[in-house]
Amino acid sequence: MNFLHGFSIFFVCQYENKQSTDTGSFSTTQKLKAAAHSALINYWWPGLPANLSSYAYKKQARHDQWALRAAHYIPWLTYLWNTQNFFPKHSVLSGKVENMFSRQDWETIRNAKVCGREKHEEHVTQRGEAESIFRDIIIGFGSWEFDPTDLKNPFVNNEGSVHLWQGDEDKLVPVELQRYIAEKLPWIHYHELPGGGHLLPAVDGMSELSKAPYFIFSMMFNRIAFILLVGLLALAHQAARPPPPNICGSPGGPPVTAPRIRLRDGRFLAYKEHGVPKQVAKYNIIFVHPFGTSRHDPVIATSVSLEVIEDLGVYIVSFDRPGYGESDPDPKRTAKSLALDIEELGDQLELGSKFYVIGYSMGGQVIWKCLRYIPHRLAGAALIAPVINYWWPGLPANLSSYAYKKQPPQDQWAVRVAHYIPWLTYWWNTQKFFPSSSVVSGKPENVFSHQDWEIIRNGKVSGSEKHKAHVTQQGEAESIFRDMIVGFGSWEFGPMDLKNPFASNERSVHLWQGDEDKLVPVELQRYIAEKLPWIHYHEVPGGGHLLPAADGMSERTHTWKVNERLSWNYINDRCSAVPANITPGR
Repeated sequence: MNFLHGFSIFFVCQYENKQSTDTGSFSTTQKLKAAAHSALINYWWPGLPANLSSYAYKKQARHDQWALRAAHYIPWLTYLWNTQNFFPKHSVLSGKVENMFSRQDWETIRNAKVCGREKHEEHVTQRGEAESIFRDIIIGFGSWEFDPTDLKNPFVNNEGSVHLWQGDEDKLVPVELQRYIAEKLPWIHYHELPGGGHLLPAVDGMSELSKAPYFIFSMMFNRIAFILLVGLLALAHQAARPPPPNICGSPGGPPVTAPRIRLRDGRFLAYKEHGVPKQVAKYNIIFVHPFGTSRHDPVIATSVSLEVIEDLGVYIVSFDRPGYGESDPDPKRTAKSLALDIEELGDQLELGSKFYVIGYSMGGQVIWKCLRYIPHRLAGAALIAPVINYWWPGLPANLSSYAYKKQPPQDQWAVRVAHYIPWLTYWWNTQKFFPSSSVVSGKPENVFSHQDWEIIRNGKVSGSEKHKAHVTQQGEAESIFRDMIVGFGSWEFGPMDLKNPFASNERSVHLWQGDEDKLVPVELQRYIAEKLPWIHYHEVPGGGHLLPAADGMSERTHTWKVNERLSWNYINDRCSAVPANITPGR
């Protein structure tokens, strides 16, 4: 008999004995011998001593150990593991059996005593491998309700017998466990062959002794690394789908308290107005908030005194980006869609044919999109520490890689997941197995500069708790994590592709960056500014990511001069003074 059937030979003997006895049809003439050749061991049989089973188990090749372990603990993955082609298969399956056969086995193979199977090879699994060899593996190495040491002698009157054959150099089936079973079952006729390997039945004279055919059972599986990876992906598949957003104004959802406009696709966008009435304003500005904040945290509206705003005639509107605060989520959000949302906000609020846009951090990144998709609507633009997408077209690979590797490892992985496997972004940043993004986890120890920590110690960025719950009240998936997916995803353009929207110098675009910003690498910002000479680039020595809250930023407005630009540049520079209630965002 083949060694696969050795798994169940003891069970068959006991079962047949019981059935025949129950029906009264048991007779001496019906008794047959039962024999097992090199019967495979299930290391999880209840009666096996743990230390002996562990010792025998660890004698197997490492990848074979994990193959058996996987079959026992995650049987539903058996077919997948046994048919994938990413990693080497189990020694028998892959045909790489150098470490599995004994010296006698190789002699048997060289003498061609195990050949001839090809003729029926296709026949074996012609109805599919899943319910043939793979089902064998699942049952053979699964959880049994008994083991051989529990069995009773089915031939108490010696009318029949059970024999077990084992080679003492068998590398597939540990002889130590076979000996233990034989010692516990003295009614077993145990035959141990010195020098015998796993191809025992093909040894000269063995066929006459056993009268049993031989068949090599195919085992499975791969390396531990792939097992862990697929296990992780299987877990991630269950957790990757975030809960549905809790839409404002829906039954059971947060209440609507802000004025909102209805967009072209039916979504609502919440906004908040600041400064003078737009009907009398000289300058209409749309402010785009950072990562993890909302319409309640506009920089320029709260850092500049009301007196200055009134003197300049400035109207400012901040809005909740999709999914934040009270704005409806946009699961289809792209780099272009938010720029169109801003254009529509300007139209519905009647801000005129042109308006100014200012963005900070992740909100600053949005300004690039406005320069790309709605340049004809802009009267001016300012970007404060705009977040970099390391995969933007046009960035030198070596410079981008250098800047990327300056980030903490957990942040490198967070943005890498957002770029390459965006559907895992929610799970990656909410699971507890690996560190998530520093900003998301609220552990920014390695992402703030010396100046940033001074600002934090001086309480210049405190006060955000008032609106903290409001920011993600509809859920994190369609607010902060959608931000990451879009911000670090694949864009159809990079800033270096942009053309000057103010070719006649009638207006300007300004970019502010601290040279010690650890969240946004200054090296890439410099490169972009060099490639876009029409950008007014302002690099602040010693400035960190909390640049707008640094001392003196608002006073720099006095360096700007003359005419219409005086007011715009004043506002542009004043936007760099963050109010006390702004949350440091990315």
